[in-house]
Amino acid sequence: MKSRNPRKIFVSIFSAVAVLTGAFSGMIPTKASLSFGAENQEVHVLKGADSEADLESADETTTIRIGTWYTEDNLTNLKAYLAGEFPNYNFVFEYIGKSNYEPIMDSKLSYKGAPDIIYVTGEMAEKHAMTGYIANLSDITEKFNMEAKVAFGYGNAVYAVPNTSDLECIFYNKDMFTAKGAAVPTDFSTFIGACDYFRVVRKIRPLAASLKDPYGFANSALGVLSANYFSTDRGSGFGARLQYGRATFSDELRPYMKDWETLIEHRVLTADMYTIDGKRAIEEFVSEEAAMIVGTPETYVAIREARPDMNIGTLPYFGTEGEGMAIIGGCDLGFALNANAMNYDKAKEVLASLARVKGQEALWKDRPGSQTYLEDTAFNVDEAFKGIEDCYKKELVYTPWMDWGQDLNRRVHYTYGRELQKVLLKRESLEMALSNVDKLVYEILHE
Repeated sequence: MKSRNPRKIFVSIFSAVAVLTGAFSGMIPTKASLSFGAENQEVHVLKGADSEADLESADETTTIRIGTWYTEDNLTNLKAYLAGEFPNYNFVFEYIGKSNYEPIMDSKLSYKGAPDIIYVTGEMAEKHAMTGYIANLSDITEKFNMEAKVAFGYGNAVYAVPNTSDLECIFYNKDMFTAKGAAVPTDFSTFIGACDYFRVVRKIRPLAASLKDPYGFANSALGVLSANYFSTDRGSGFGARLQYGRATFSDELRPYMKDWETLIEHRVLTADMYTIDGKRAIEEFVSEEAAMIVGTPETYVAIREARPDMNIGTLPYFGTEGEGMAIIGGCDLGFALNANAMNYDKAKEVLASLARVKGQEALWKDRPGSQTYLEDTAFNVDEAFKGIEDCYKKELVYTPWMDWGQDLNRRVHYTYGRELQKVLLKRESLEMALSNVDKLVYEILHE
């Protein structure tokens, strides 16, 4: 039996006990944001108070503060759920841009000024489990599977209620493929063929993507590497070897990056994408300037808001070796309880509600195509996501950097993307880029 990446999603979207929840079209938020994260800190009140001034005179025991990096429009279903389940509570959402969220929240926790409930990554959960700033939630997370417990665990305890799974894949315009006479790709060769056809024959950008963010740019290679290498027995152990100094990017990953180089050679990934933000990439796709787009559930919501008529399909990342296909995804986000919360018991009551099927369903509706980590539970998904069905069935869903160890994952993930940006811009060779990543790994391991 193949060894499997411990961070991969192993709750099948298309198996387990299906929870029937009605037509998917009714689950799309009524308004979508194209900014993917507030740039400045903002405060919004959900219920029972019209302004922050009103809150000052409100009963503090009924006010639950929630810290998040998500924009208001990407929380539509969660907010509706909270308003319905807890009509006597005020919910104050404090929005902080993703790039500044962690240091600001670290500071708020240290001086006991943080919200009652805070969004956390696995790294944040582990860090603040050690500092004692967030509470043990093992008693309300018992029904989640082991992957979720590991993602937000420290010692023998779990410190966050998991959100539904994240995912990154390729969305494509089905009607455009039909109208332009392009075949839907089934492997790496036909994917490149379709891209060449759109670019050369139809004079249409084959793929829209924002490559400004180093993490996102790293995923352009890690997705292909997941299809080529991380899906193999040898590749599944790369992270364990890397964090003990027994593997390098140059030696192990370089031979499998030929397909990623092909994406640049065939102008699927282009230098101008370095200057394009996520909003512009979506605008290109919905205006049919591009046939495909790299995206996440938030991307899908934004596309549906802009073009509810668009017939959307999904594709995985393709490769020529290994399993030949994969998507990026995993247990990336949880809800932690501030150990010093002003409304500790009531905030925990809210989190306990999010840990049940109905609460997870609300979270899932804001993340189309995702799935819950509750055991023996799955949600029906839209037809658009059938194109990545086999990736879920075969457990070909990867977050490779999560296996590099806490000391490496974020810094190396970022640097890997930053170095690849230099390759795209022809400022250095791929060999030099990987060598620079290896130097950083060595420095971290010998600090």
